[in-house]
Amino acid sequence: MSDSAETSSWWQPSLAGLYIGALLCIATFWPSLIPRPWAFQGVLSGLVFALGYGLGVLMIRIWRYLELPLLTSRWRRVMALALICSSVLLAGYAFWNAAQWQNVTRRLMQMPEVEESYYAQITAIGAATALSLILAASALFAALKWAARLPLYYVRRRVASLVGAVLFLAILTTAANDTLIKGAISALDSAQAAIDITDPPGAAPPQEPTRSGSAASLIDWERLGKAGKLFVHQGPRARDIEAFSGAPAQEPIRVYVGLRSADTARDQARLAVRELQQVGAFSRRLLVIATPTGTGWLQNGAIAPLEYMHDGDIATVGVQYSYLPSPQSLILQPGLAQESATLVFDVIYNYWKSLPVEARPKLYLFGLSLGSLGSETSLPLYAYVSDPFHGALWAGPTFRNPLWKRVQSNRNAGSPAWQPRFENGALFRVFGPGMTGADQRQGWSPIRTVFLANPSDPIVFFEENMWSHQPDWMSDPRGGDVAETFTWVPLVTFFQVAVDMLSAANVPAGHGHNYAVRDYAEAWATVTARDEWSQQDTRRLEALIANEDW
Repeated sequence: MSDSAETSSWWQPSLAGLYIGALLCIATFWPSLIPRPWAFQGVLSGLVFALGYGLGVLMIRIWRYLELPLLTSRWRRVMALALICSSVLLAGYAFWNAAQWQNVTRRLMQMPEVEESYYAQITAIGAATALSLILAASALFAALKWAARLPLYYVRRRVASLVGAVLFLAILTTAANDTLIKGAISALDSAQAAIDITDPPGAAPPQEPTRSGSAASLIDWERLGKAGKLFVHQGPRARDIEAFSGAPAQEPIRVYVGLRSADTARDQARLAVRELQQVGAFSRRLLVIATPTGTGWLQNGAIAPLEYMHDGDIATVGVQYSYLPSPQSLILQPGLAQESATLVFDVIYNYWKSLPVEARPKLYLFGLSLGSLGSETSLPLYAYVSDPFHGALWAGPTFRNPLWKRVQSNRNAGSPAWQPRFENGALFRVFGPGMTGADQRQGWSPIRTVFLANPSDPIVFFEENMWSHQPDWMSDPRGGDVAETFTWVPLVTFFQVAVDMLSAANVPAGHGHNYAVRDYAEAWATVTARDEWSQQDTRRLEALIANEDW
């Protein structure tokens, strides 16, 4: 084994690196968990190619360092020709089929096929990404070699190399953590904060005193944040619910506390309780503590079905904890969602349990995506035992949700990982698209908890060891919208699913990380024991909400 260019400069590329990079890059074009936009496909292909290239270079360097036998010049030329020819053939095969492979997944999700410009776009993005990463890695390696040589004037060669390299890496890491990462977090936060102060199109302070931001509210409209303004602007009013059900309805209560509404997370929680008291939330039939996603967004299609289902006799409260979208908040602000949700639950729960049992509302929890992680971890043990809450709906649970992971890993034999059955189903159940809630309303404990998970949701099914192990959800039988041709490849599938998380919501409802009104309705009917709710009601409601112009 050999590579004639390993001691040359960056303009003389490694054949082994090119070959391994090409193999891994080709695998990224195979069917994915969700349809991938061309920009994401280009970045993924470039990233994986650069990693494969680096792996090839590393393998050759190790081979040379160990002084293993090298090929002769003649055999090196033969090997180079073989690698180049096979790479070209494999790349041609992948490019010829790339659009078709993506269209397999698109057809499962009723999406249009890729455009004709797909190939040119991914090629340009992929080449730019791969070249940038390879050059950056080459520059870093050159700097590391330079740093390793500096101490040669003072100590022995091997000691000098080790000391120089360690010092360089220590300085680089410190600079990255203290300057680059903190600066990036600050810049992202400032940019998102500037967006957060804007008004959603068509939104104005609500006229109903049952909504935060109204003239009667303790919370000023301008301090709600963009997501909060949208939440109190949207949703059915009593007249809408009466038109749907033909029965008298109350004005649904929607309370929202933005980041600018109070100085600290605990002050936000206390303000939420005061607002709930002012609007009469604790005299309603249901009270829902809804933990938002990273930006503070609460999905109207998740809460509106519950308001229709219970004739508006419901109060929902949400508290914003970040300006950043969920993926950035999860990585750059670890623990923030959990900390906020725990404080909010603690303050509201302590007031709620002080009320007479017969007079207080039933207490439920809701969270989507990062909100589900915060909501799930907000529950202390005593909330299950002493004065227990009544249930929870956690949609699109992240791959780091501890309860979700426990249900998955301890599922009953024979149940698939994408829709696990846990013990006798009395405490936890998993719903997916098309499940009929009416068939799931028996055999519950006093606390009903439902996880809502689309089989094609990469945020739910990403696994951190996927680079070396095939996840169980890729085994047969698969979820209905996961392509049979989606194949596990070491390292590649890890990055495929990781990149898919970035565009996971850009798919039709009921797929990926976009959860459908019909599935929320069926789940809520089960969680809140609304046994008289029918499939026909769900279909009517789905059509109604799809046509609403809130």
